[in-house]
Amino acid sequence: MWVAKINAIDEKNPLHQVIKETGITLYYYPLNNYTKGNRYYFIASGLIAGTDEQKKEFFKEFRKLKKYSKKRRVLNYLETKGDFLMFITSETKSEELKKFIHIYYNPAVIHVKPAVIYPNLEEEQEVACIDRKILEKMINIARKKYKGELSYLKQEKIADIGILSILPKITEKQKRALHLAIERGYYEYPRKIELKKLAKLMDISLSTYQAHLRKAERKLLPFIGKKF
Repeated sequence: MWVAKINAIDEKNPLHQVIKETGITLYYYPLNNYTKGNRYYFIASGLIAGTDEQKKEFFKEFRKLKKYSKKRRVLNYLETKGDFLMFITSETKSEELKKFIHIYYNPAVIHVKPAVIYPNLEEEQEVACIDRKILEKMINIARKKYKGELSYLKQEKIADIGILSILPKITEKQKRALHLAIERGYYEYPRKIELKKLAKLMDISLSTYQAHLRKAERKLLPFIGKKF
């Protein structure tokens, strides 16, 4: 298969603006789309990462996007449980949007990993297809419409597909501890931060932070190790 990793910025998408304002990171997986009346509807699932306060603010601001608009995408449905969300957004039909859907929601394209939207509005997608030309069309749209950049386009065998729900469940505090450690460079070499500073950032004792982090690692690492 041909595999492409594309980075782009969609400054006009109101969901992206909410992400920027609240500082969370969204990992999402596009599931399907359909038409109803004069609008296109998009179904997706996702996970958010950030502080408890950031998450609370994100859901508060995201729900405000339910206000109808002809000019921009709006939120039609939102279901949440912890950090996980299922949502449906919609946008008024247009020739430009029709072309976008035809290419980005092409059934021939596989999302190898969940897409990621970062607080700086950068969106990262890794997609695959047996037809290189289809991916090239996606890349061209990303470049023209979303300031897109191509990290790579290569032919390789797919070894795994990343789905949001495949990892073992960990508690919110364990998830926060792990996310903070990754975000601040604890697992990099050389380390960019020590556990003591991470505990201070999370506003808990060092021993409590260590317990959260170790429990998260204990649940996730054996699962990941089995895949190798």
